[in-house]
Amino acid sequence: MNPKMIRSFVASALAVALLPAPTSAQTDTSSPLVAALDTDRDGTLVSSELPSQARRVLLWALDADDDGILSAEELDTIGRGGAGRGRKTRRGPDNWDFADETANGIRIVRNLEYATGAEYAGGRGKLDLYIPAGDGSHPVIVFFHGGGLYNGDKATLVQLGPRFASLGYLVAAPNYRLSPEYAYPAYIEDAALAFRWVWDHIGDHRGDPKRIAVSGGSAGGHLAALLSVDERYLRAHDLDLGNIRASLPITGLMNAERAGRERHLLTWQGDPELVREASPIRYVEPDLPPMLITVADGDTEIRRTQNVEMFEAMEAAGAEVEFEWLVDRTHNSILPNMIKEGDRTVEVLLGFLRRHGMAP
Repeated sequence: MNPKMIRSFVASALAVALLPAPTSAQTDTSSPLVAALDTDRDGTLVSSELPSQARRVLLWALDADDDGILSAEELDTIGRGGAGRGRKTRRGPDNWDFADETANGIRIVRNLEYATGAEYAGGRGKLDLYIPAGDGSHPVIVFFHGGGLYNGDKATLVQLGPRFASLGYLVAAPNYRLSPEYAYPAYIEDAALAFRWVWDHIGDHRGDPKRIAVSGGSAGGHLAALLSVDERYLRAHDLDLGNIRASLPITGLMNAERAGRERHLLTWQGDPELVREASPIRYVEPDLPPMLITVADGDTEIRRTQNVEMFEAMEAAGAEVEFEWLVDRTHNSILPNMIKEGDRTVEVLLGFLRRHGMAP
């Protein structure tokens, strides 16, 4: 989905679906969305003027100067080609170079380019590698960062990557395009493209292309699951589900229909069919890569339920699947604890990988 489509969606869907249509007196501003929501007609939107279910996401994604106000210019930048024009870009430091770094024998290679072009400005088409010490052909985990598909960066994995590398696993951590500037299917297309790069090039970095697992937390778990069940995106790059040795989605979104309304609007254009299409649970069948579904026992009921339903659907279909509750964890506490020695989540993931031929 291109930026012009996103602009049209944000301007019209929120105005029409969430609030009454603007009156003629409210049409004197450059942004239709501002015209629809601007109750004091000052040409800007403050938090209190935004629909409550979309407030957090819109401010986080669009408020370029972090002043708590959305100007018509900030909203209009969605349709003008993206980052670098006042729009907020939620990513890590852009001054990382291509030099290798070494820590405790682990080699870190930053900002390898897996995709190019204007749509990947700001490092969206780059990935980092965390390479274990020692020789040999290491098993590989492609780990997608979280952030709701509208936030986040591979930089959030700067501690988790070395943690897995210290255990003998080469970690590839890709960025990908984000909403609202880009929406479905941009992010899953990028996940497949990053996987293709890993398949082609990981051998040059002492990784084993025949032993590649996919994982991620939250939105990253959603990407890992969707890439593992909807084969279309890998097939676009001459691969298939057989190229994924194991799938380990961590507290991922398995049924996008259960997501909040603002997520439906910003990520899937408010289109019920696209929401269903982006739901991993829709693609359950017997011949899928082995999957370990994990979810925090302290996560929301909606998130817990859909992960249990995904497990039950895969089990009923005869797919190879396991399920683990992450005890004494919440949605946001899983990954911070995974960097700690002896964390049970890591032990559960490693046990599954070993059972499926991915021991270091």
